[in-house]
Amino acid sequence: MNPSARDDDLLALDLVAAAGALATGEVRAVDLAHAYLRRIAETEPDLNAYVTVDRGAALAQARAADAEIAARGPRGPLHGIPVGVKDLFDIAGLRTAYGSARFADHVPRGDAAAVTALRTAGAVVLGKQATHEFAWGGRTDSPHFGPTRNPWAHDRIPGGSSGGGGASVTARSSLLALGSDTAGSVRIPAALSGCVGLKPTAGWMSLDGAYPLAPSLDHVGLLGRTAADVGLAFHALGGRTVAGDDLSGLRVGWLVDAQPSTSAEVAQVAAASRTVAAGFAEVVDVAVPDVAARTEAILTLVRHEAEQVHRTAFADAPASYGPDLAALLELGPVADADLARAREVVTRTRAWCEAALRDVDVFVGPTVPVVAPRIGAQEIDVAGRAWPVELVLTRFTSLANATGAPAASVPVGTVDRLPVGLQVIGRAGAEAVVLAVADRLGVPAAPWQPA
Repeated sequence: MNPSARDDDLLALDLVAAAGALATGEVRAVDLAHAYLRRIAETEPDLNAYVTVDRGAALAQARAADAEIAARGPRGPLHGIPVGVKDLFDIAGLRTAYGSARFADHVPRGDAAAVTALRTAGAVVLGKQATHEFAWGGRTDSPHFGPTRNPWAHDRIPGGSSGGGGASVTARSSLLALGSDTAGSVRIPAALSGCVGLKPTAGWMSLDGAYPLAPSLDHVGLLGRTAADVGLAFHALGGRTVAGDDLSGLRVGWLVDAQPSTSAEVAQVAAASRTVAAGFAEVVDVAVPDVAARTEAILTLVRHEAEQVHRTAFADAPASYGPDLAALLELGPVADADLARAREVVTRTRAWCEAALRDVDVFVGPTVPVVAPRIGAQEIDVAGRAWPVELVLTRFTSLANATGAPAASVPVGTVDRLPVGLQVIGRAGAEAVVLAVADRLGVPAAPWQPA
């Protein structure tokens, strides 16, 4: 068999299948690593999903995984699995720039806690994947390293800020991606790029060694090809078991936004998913209060906390920041009245969410109101109104960051060959239910072809 045909077979394996094949010896970790490294070479730099590829270290890790699996069996389902890491998490000895020109030559001495968890599980780290500058944005269009491109259409964003991970998983240049999520930064790229993204319950994984954006809202998250893949990885990294959850008697709360903000095409795809949900659960409408106010409140809290993180550095070297972050930082600290109002909205949102989730088991609705915007777009027209792009992208996802609840995005269809994602939000600690519903609602994507 020629290498390209063998690569196609290996790249066709989802994480669950690859883990099984590695455990039985049917597949070697080094062959899997070679296949993914060759795919990276094929898709980069056009996709620009990676900022650094660690080829030599990845192959060394894969050889070590093969030797250990042959001698003692696998440590778990991630042993030998090729993984990409968002360039927000420290990796010892490997350039970690946090999407910033200021850290372009920064090489950490130690691993972030989440990277340590990957290494303990035996994962093979392929390299660092692109992020929006300091993760402060939903587009992943870096002024320093260039825009990451949506695998389905290279003139479109992949979403962000974990856009490199979303693009890479979809383009099959990583089997799993480690990301972070502050207002939707795992779920937005999952929705716009066409893969599965999970933001588990707040606090499930330490953020030590990850550059902070807004510490009160930051979460570690995962991107993968399927809900089962993400669930297996979540459990392997220390999360709760997610296997075999029973959905009998499930009540689904279909989220309804009082103000029209979803494109007609995305709404149509989501409506088809509602029909699917009605086949295995009771579905009721749930009107979401304060959607616009809550979205703005979350972004206000992000600006408040991020301004504190970057205040001194921006004062010392403003030219090291890209134009959009510089514009935000030039605004200075958030006014006390605005901060108090934002905190009150978030407190009210948490109380509403806790009460509403006593009556239903999960919330379901579109992850993002639109398909992937074009690179460079600062506004999006929805329902006859121009909206700032960040307000649109985070309109639905920020609910789960306000509450800390687990949430996943799963592909459910396409509009003009651009993916549409559906979001499932559950009660704290209910990742099993969230992923089980996502698995039932997800529509397997057609095999990705280069844009």
